[in-house]
Amino acid sequence: MTSTGIGEQAVRAVFTDLDGTLVSTKRANYGAYRDALASVGVDFSWQTFLSTWGSDSRDFLPLVAPELSRVQIDGVRAEKARRYPGYLRATELNEPLVRLLRTWATSVPVALVTTAKRAGVDAVIAHHGLEQLFSFIVCGDDIERSKPEPEAYRLAVEAVGLHPAQCITFEDSDVGIESAERAGVPVIRVTWSGDETN
Repeated sequence: MTSTGIGEQAVRAVFTDLDGTLVSTKRANYGAYRDALASVGVDFSWQTFLSTWGSDSRDFLPLVAPELSRVQIDGVRAEKARRYPGYLRATELNEPLVRLLRTWATSVPVALVTTAKRAGVDAVIAHHGLEQLFSFIVCGDDIERSKPEPEAYRLAVEAVGLHPAQCITFEDSDVGIESAERAGVPVIRVTWSGDETN
């Protein structure tokens, strides 16, 4: 992880992204999307998947499968959600970050800020035993506009009743970092090694 030089003494709330930050989920997400798209005859390569990382499926599926109708895309999204729990064995917890968050959680609110959908978020959290870590969760079901739009982070800041500069967040993707920065929340970028190849 690389820090932006934020003083810990000033931090009054801590946020974290989920996919690729708190938990390495690229292989799991890829497998579920690949299978869902294959069910409607669309090939989905690892490299194409990586180019979509951090984006909401409502945004990237019409780009990677322009031949599909909106109804078909909605079906792919539902099929991906159905298949995703079967791939959770391919996920890996960011143990150092979890230890850091548990330390912070003794004195300040710790929240998950993700644009992943609630069902998938709950499945990942349960799989890794993180149910008690978060004061609250902002997920894709709570917002209209996904990252890089700042809505998710603005909602989190509003929930803790603080100035954005009194919070920090952990993010791995350019999309997530842009979202936090547009909301005024300082960012610590998480670099996750080992999941860039399939």
